[in-house]
Amino acid sequence: MAEIGRVRIRIPSSIKAGDIVKVRVLVIHPMEIVERKDGKPVDKNYRFINRVIVTYLGKEIVQFETTQSLSENPFFSFAFKATEPGPLKVTFLDTHGGKYEGTADIKFS
Repeated sequence: MAEIGRVRIRIPSSIKAGDIVKVRVLVIHPMEIVERKDGKPVDKNYRFINRVIVTYLGKEIVQFETTQSLSENPFFSFAFKATEPGPLKVTFLDTHGGKYEGTADIKFS
């Protein structure tokens, strides 16, 4: 788990003002699943990503709430309208207080 929290963001290589940009994001995270014994959940403080916040030009554009049902190293995809060049930041928060961030610079070609 040495890489936990590493975020990879993929955006198109060519973006123009007004384009709808498809973003793909991956975060390295174990995403513990609920364990069961005799059909009942084992009492444990599970560790999984439970919130994803995306900001563009310093303003929040979308927020996702997730559950432990996601697979290990979850992948997210979303789209937004590029209005001006600037930073796109994706922040992942987990149930143990972990905060993992990745940034991509939106540049117009």
